[in-house]
Formats: sequence, structure tokens, C-alpha cells
Amino acid sequence: MLVLPDKFDSNEWFIILSIIVAYSFILILPKRFPLSITLILLIFNMTYAQVVDHILAGVSVDLYDINDVEKYEWFDWITWFLYPPFGYLFAYFYDKWSVRGVRVFWYIILWVFIAMGQEMLCLWFNIFTYDGWKIPYSFPVYILTLCLYLLFFLYMKGTFERLKNR
Repeated sequence: MLVLPDKFDSNEWFIILSIIVAYSFILILPKRFPLSITLILLIFNMTYAQVVDHILAGVSVDLYDINDVEKYEWFDWITWFLYPPFGYLFAYFYDKWSVRGVRVFWYIILWVFIAMGQEMLCLWFNIFTYDGWKIPYSFPVYILTLCLYLLFFLYMKGTFERLKNR
């Protein structure tokens, strides 16, 4: 059962404000993808984040905690809504800027550093509490994650185009 936070402090406010800003930014941007692709991207990004969090922060490995307490609370669940906009924006600007060739490598590296910056901000607001995890460990995780996001996006976009042109 989900529990409420012990106290409503900076990490809960950070989560709420970050979600409002991130989703507002997505809504403000010109529409780039059909609604079906947008929803699939957002759901994929959230699901992927949940799986990785369960592997790395779960009971068996327990490299970090999310939010104030070790117990699973409402804001742990709400925190997962922070992840989808990141993946969506990664795909959005990849598509908008027509990133190709060697620039794909540099684009991924740029977003790895954006992700690490966001992670450090989350650390500062006590969204994460490390129990053996260190920021440098995130670098290869983000490279793998962004490569998978990109492959998934390209697959979805290609499939959509093929089905649309039938």
C-alpha cells in the first residue's frame, strides 16, 4: 500500500513543479508527431524508467532510494511522471534537427549530460538518496537508455510511416 510522505517538503514541491514545467513545455512545442506516437513514446519512457528503477533501487540491489523514506510512497509513484518528458524531448529534437551520421553520437552525449544534470538537481532536492550509487555510474546507463530510446523511436516512426502509406 502506498503511504503519504512523512512531511511535505522541497522534494515533493520539486516533483510537482518539474512535472508542471515539463508537460507544459511539451504542450507548448509545435506538434511534431501523431498523438499515437506521442503517447507510445511517453508510455515507453515511463515503463523503461520503472524497470530500471526496480532493478537498481529495488530490494535485491538497493543502490539508491527514491524520496524521503525507504518505503514506497505516493511521491515515488508520481516521480515516474518526470521521466517521460525527457525521452519525448530527446526524440522530438532528434527528429526536428534531423540528426544524422556522426552527429547522432554527439547528440546522445549531449543528452547524457543533460540527464546527469537533471539527476544532480534531483539529488540536490533529495529525490534520490544514494546507497552505493555514484553519479559517474549513470553515464553508461544513460548511454544505453538513450540508444534504446532512439532505436525505439526510429522503429515506431518507421512503422507508422509504413502503415500510413499502405
